[in-house]
Amino acid sequence: MARIVFFEKPGCVNNARQKALLKAAGHTVNARDLLAHHWKAAELRAFFGDRPVVEWFNPSAP
Repeated sequence: MARIVFFEKPGCVNNARQKALLKAAGHTVNARDLLAHHWKAAELRAFFGDRPVVEWFNPSAP
């Protein structure tokens, strides 16, 4: 299966559930701390492409 780099918020119950589902599907999960990562503009652009900034955020997440 795939090797997945998974950026997580430590202690997040939903992230734990998502990682468990990925592992159960046979994927290798390399978890990284979303809050400790020093993001660069080029990295973010690779994730979000040409989407407007307003679409980068989950409005239901704190």
